[in-house]
Amino acid sequence: MAATTLDGFRALIENSSDAIFLVNAKTEIMYASPSTAKVLGYQPEELVGRNGLELIHPQDREQSTQALKEVIAKPQSPLQIHTRVRRKDGEWCWVESTASNLLNEPHVQAIVLNAREISARRAAEEERQRHSEELARSNAELQSFAQNVAHDLKEPLRTISAFTQLLLRKAPLDPINRQFADFIVDGVSRMTTLLEELLASATYGFKGALERVEMGIAARQAMQNLTEAIASNAAIITIGTLPAVQANECDVIRLFQNLISNAVKYRSATPVEIRITAERSELDWIIKVRDNGIGISKEHQQRVFGLFTRLHTLDVPGAGIGLAVCKKIVEERGGTIWVESEPGAGSTFCFSWHSD
Repeated sequence: MAATTLDGFRALIENSSDAIFLVNAKTEIMYASPSTAKVLGYQPEELVGRNGLELIHPQDREQSTQALKEVIAKPQSPLQIHTRVRRKDGEWCWVESTASNLLNEPHVQAIVLNAREISARRAAEEERQRHSEELARSNAELQSFAQNVAHDLKEPLRTISAFTQLLLRKAPLDPINRQFADFIVDGVSRMTTLLEELLASATYGFKGALERVEMGIAARQAMQNLTEAIASNAAIITIGTLPAVQANECDVIRLFQNLISNAVKYRSATPVEIRITAERSELDWIIKVRDNGIGISKEHQQRVFGLFTRLHTLDVPGAGIGLAVCKKIVEERGGTIWVESEPGAGSTFCFSWHSD
């Protein structure tokens, strides 16, 4: 049985595409598999008897030494490390090694190193990290730019609005000119709203790490932020049992706030009723915000999530950004948002959220 086990172990090593090394506690190479020629360019006989640390990049030797000590101290815990190893041609390559302590195994009596080259994978990871850092830097610059532009544009708008209202109060204007002045004030108000919503859209996603968020609490906070609109429309809002999810709290509040605000704005003649519920669907939660408003025809149900999309006249306030922001928030967390609706029969805005 022992001979059979040893033969099987040797066959496994000899046929492995990874480089297999047997080293002693002093890191001396006792055996190198034939595949070391393909992985590192060395023939096995060129490595036997050498100290394995000689092949490791100087900056990675301390890490490798500490890993070896840990493997020796904990025989039942294989350890994986990434180090740079010098190939026979003198080039450094990244190698992923798994070390297993078999010093007490009678037929092995060595530390087994299973090594494979990961230079291409490592380069791809570093490239992704570089892109991620560049994206974060670009996003920070975008946030700063958006805030500065919004501030610079809102100031002259406030001036236009203030002086036009002053003109309305103090200047003797005939009905037609007074109407023109009202148009100016209304236009400035809509432009200010547009800037605020554009800023909210442009700066979404800059709020740091995720946390556990109670969706029910977030929905109630959204209601509190919309107190005036809810009261003026006598809206009745019912919140069912909602889950806790990994998210950014401000984003979840904004998500519910936009959906509730949308339901209130596009009301029908009947008293406004909104119900927020949740149900499980495999690994996701499906959150539904149902209203009894004017509804949306089928051909427009995808369009409503587009930026600046408005299906109604300027009598309904807004810039057509709220649902686009909702889509952005949900999709950032890997979910999907959609609407189920018929004209005159209300709308149900649904979005999925992964249950972490």
